[in-house]
Amino acid sequence: MATIKLFGNLRDYAATPINNVPGQTVGEVLHALCGGNQELNTAVFDGHSLRPHVRVMLGGHDIELAQGLETPVSETDTIAVFPPIAGGNE
Repeated sequence: MATIKLFGNLRDYAATPINNVPGQTVGEVLHALCGGNQELNTAVFDGHSLRPHVRVMLGGHDIELAQGLETPVSETDTIAVFPPIAGGNE
């Protein structure tokens, strides 16, 4: 099972910030994680697509630079999910 690490406010929606979830693609893993958790699902997904500005990294690389949610995962992979980040002074 792939390991998913949740960051920021996404941790508030899950029982633990680190989860082991089965799936063959990033999308399958994320949908399995969010399937029974409506708050987490709403924070991560807009329908079947990722919400704008939610960043998902697989092995330190943004999945949008690979195959998006169709990016294959192995049992030893780590997926990091980051919520939108805003703020700061200019």
